[in-house]
Amino acid sequence: MGKSGDFGMVFNRIVSLLGITSLKGRLRFWFICFLVLLVLLASFPFVILGKMQKREDAKIELEKMINLQQIVINNWFEEKLADIKSIAELPTFKEKDYKKMNEALEVFVNNHAEFSAMVYVNEAGKTEIDTSGPIGLDLSDRQYYKEAKKGDSYITDVLIGRQSNKPIVIISVPIYSYSGQFHGLVFGSVPITTIDKIMEQFQDSSRETYLVDREGMLITKSRQGEIGDTIYTEIYKHALTGNRVNKFYQTQNGDLVLGEYRWVHHQKWLIIGEIKGSNIYEPFYRMATAFSIVLVLLAILGYILIIWVSNQIEAPIRNVLIGTRKIGLGKFGYRLSRSDYRKDAKELQELSENFNNMAELIERHIDSIAKSEERFRMIAEYSSDMITIHDSTGKYLYVSPAGKEILQYDDKEVIGFDAYFFIHPDDIEMIRKSHEKLLKTGYVVSTYRIRRKDGEYIWLESSIKCLQAEHPGELQIIVISRNITERKMAELRLKEANRTLHELSTKDGLTGVWNRRTFDKQIEKEWKRALRELTPLSLIMFDVDYFKAYNDSYGHQAGDECLKALAARMNEILEMSRGMVFRYGGEEFSILLPKTDLAGAKVVAERIRKAVEKLSIPHRESQISNYVTMSFGISSTVPTNDNTITQFIGDADKALYNAKKDGRNCVRFYTNDKY
Repeated sequence: MGKSGDFGMVFNRIVSLLGITSLKGRLRFWFICFLVLLVLLASFPFVILGKMQKREDAKIELEKMINLQQIVINNWFEEKLADIKSIAELPTFKEKDYKKMNEALEVFVNNHAEFSAMVYVNEAGKTEIDTSGPIGLDLSDRQYYKEAKKGDSYITDVLIGRQSNKPIVIISVPIYSYSGQFHGLVFGSVPITTIDKIMEQFQDSSRETYLVDREGMLITKSRQGEIGDTIYTEIYKHALTGNRVNKFYQTQNGDLVLGEYRWVHHQKWLIIGEIKGSNIYEPFYRMATAFSIVLVLLAILGYILIIWVSNQIEAPIRNVLIGTRKIGLGKFGYRLSRSDYRKDAKELQELSENFNNMAELIERHIDSIAKSEERFRMIAEYSSDMITIHDSTGKYLYVSPAGKEILQYDDKEVIGFDAYFFIHPDDIEMIRKSHEKLLKTGYVVSTYRIRRKDGEYIWLESSIKCLQAEHPGELQIIVISRNITERKMAELRLKEANRTLHELSTKDGLTGVWNRRTFDKQIEKEWKRALRELTPLSLIMFDVDYFKAYNDSYGHQAGDECLKALAARMNEILEMSRGMVFRYGGEEFSILLPKTDLAGAKVVAERIRKAVEKLSIPHRESQISNYVTMSFGISSTVPTNDNTITQFIGDADKALYNAKKDGRNCVRFYTNDKY
């Protein structure tokens, strides 16, 4: 038989000597013996190696904690750098639209509380937009500006903010135009307190991690001091030399600790993790004491407890198991009789009572589901709003009667089809984004156009909610939609009316070009921009030669038609440039040309002069031609604080006067104090 047979004979002799004859008794006996033997064997390595293992566990725990913090810090900086890169890639920044740039940075700061400020620095290294303070600071000596000129993003070490006078970290990204020209950089300042908040989640009474820089300055709060304090502990000295710390050491506040460190942020910052020695071994001592007590209790009470418990729980558990089988078979009205378990232990009585309560709850729940389905059916059938149910991809699973009335489709023409098939092509991308938001937040409201069966598109306003399921593939979407076509059409009519009112207030009623009021606003705006950007600004003033004689000869109606024809031709020409044409007064017009020097303005003026001649509008009272002609005066300058808009307009007017004096139908200009 071998050794296994010999062991069996020994075991049988032992239980026979102890008088254990039943199979249940033998199983209980050997279970207790096995338990005692297992505990004794387990206690030996526990006592010998436990203390050493606790120390190694503490080292591993520190290592994991530091690894986690390194990942958290690196990921956090990468995430913030990606956020700022997304700002730098906006067309607004590539085109240097300062107004929209400022708005974008304000919105970014409002939505990212971790940044105390967002700043745009131009290609010369000066701040032009700062969400937290004045502009005009020269940052060309800063490392992040130098890195930006090389085309690199940059995250600084801890700096003292010039405006806040508080420790900060700056995250910068270069900006380039579409043609690859360096346009400066955008950076966000992160208060060092933000880094401290990230580290707080790794602190407790027994352990802590904190950040210091290479000079030993605390970057985050610690039991060793406040932010800005300097430490010179054993682990800091070892970190500078690259040596490991394999023993306990004393910190600045007197604690005896075990520590680990890790250099991060391009070897600029040091993560230090420390656990108090008393906290490392205290759980071991408590566990050893508890373990000893358990050994004694197991040896004394194990056998008695197993027998008693098995007898107490066997029958009630069997009854509960029978009940659960019946519930599983759909017999939801089955209950345990109270007379069968009223003499059981309190806990077992509670188990039986809980079974009965569970069975009753299941029965009520099944009934409630049936009633809910009936209520939903009634709501869906009688609601004037369209109710639809979709799967996670948007396919129709259900359409209420109101939906069939609104969209005019039969069930077979909709059920199983993708909702995107019916949505207006211009609204599909918006709906896709709403769908992505829905899957993240669980609820969204969308307004869009959908095609009816007759081919006409109508406007719907839909409240959309996710019905969560146990498995992602079972997720369903319920949509309650209302036909808002009439309201939408009213909104569009109101919008068109507002646009018409705006044009009436900004454009000349006769010629359709911009009016004098718009000219006054626009020249002030362009003057300030040119002054800020140090770019040229040109103004062309011109009028119709001998226009009074034209009106006297042909009549005012013909004069109006003449002005409209001239304005239309000027608008056609200016479509190819950045200029705007205004009716300055009567037969006098003006053209404002931003970022255009004198040479460019002369080209525009000459082009218009020749185009007017080619129109060949008869003018028998003109003293210089048989057709309508125009005279032009140009003023061109790079605005400074020493000249004014009034002077600028006056110079163009004087140049126009000289054009008339020199025979009309010509272009004269003023620049650098000369005509």
